[in-house]
Amino acid sequence: MINFNDNNEIESAIESLLFAAGDSITRNNIKRILGIDDKALEEAVESLGKRLEEKRSGVKLLVLENRLQLGTKEENSHFIKKLLTINERQSLSKGALECLSIVAFKQPVTRVQIDEIRGVNSDYVIQKLAEKEIIKEIGRLDSPGRPIIYGTTDDFLIQFGFSSLDEFKDKSGANEAFKDLIENEKKENENEEKNRDLKNGKDNNHKDN
Repeated sequence: MINFNDNNEIESAIESLLFAAGDSITRNNIKRILGIDDKALEEAVESLGKRLEEKRSGVKLLVLENRLQLGTKEENSHFIKKLLTINERQSLSKGALECLSIVAFKQPVTRVQIDEIRGVNSDYVIQKLAEKEIIKEIGRLDSPGRPIIYGTTDDFLIQFGFSSLDEFKDKSGANEAFKDLIENEKKENENEEKNRDLKNGKDNNHKDN
């Protein structure tokens, strides 16, 4: 049994638990961990909520039915969105960024067309971009097999800081950056093919000997 000297210590312990969890915690779990009763919990929760509000903290206490959680305040939401945008960009591989650039510039575009530009199979990166809701299926091409055609989503514009596709395409340096990505991809693929050919040639020579 933990002995708390006063309500402030309970309040501090609850704040630490919520911060460390990074998610909501049930009231029962908090009571069990801290060894406190309903009355002590409610007093500490009320006090913590008021303190975070009064000191203009960047976080607030969220009371979700039987659960408690720390959340960010609405007035700071634009900063959070910027952070999420940076993280989203960093989480995309080079191949995914190249594929995304092709879709953004060439849409509506099919997987085969993307493959032809990149010089490699793009099934995996297309799937990942679709899962992240950055690109989507926008229809089917009126041709044999009716292949799926892809385009970007509104989330793509939001995450990368553009108000429209026209702005993305007209953005200073965007076209050059796109061309550089594709050229670099092609060169890397050509080098990989050459290396494979050289390796296969050496292997065949060893077999002949």
